[in-house]
Amino acid sequence: MKGMDDEPPNSWFSRLFKPREKPVLLEQRLSREAYEEYHELLMKARPEVEGSKLRLRLSEGIVELNEGVLRVRAKNLKTAEKILRNLHHYEQPPSLWPAYGLSYSLKRRRRPIL
Repeated sequence: MKGMDDEPPNSWFSRLFKPREKPVLLEQRLSREAYEEYHELLMKARPEVEGSKLRLRLSEGIVELNEGVLRVRAKNLKTAEKILRNLHHYEQPPSLWPAYGLSYSLKRRRRPIL
């Protein structure tokens, strides 16, 4: 008879009770010049604009730009670092963005109820 201790480490049981990764927030303070460059760069991806705040929703996370601060929210540190590392690829043509995990911000417009 097999006991619970005899289960291989990659069994369904260990995957079920594996500790979950916590969401990560990377925050970077920006100079005025860096803020303006990021603002120009992120506008190419059609972000959500709320006053002076830009929010870009990606499939793997969210990029927020506010006066002097760039924030990247993602499911784990590896993904957040990858997003931050790949932001400069918005300088390339939009057809290449998906190769770097980037995309246009998806805006959903509410339709009026008739």
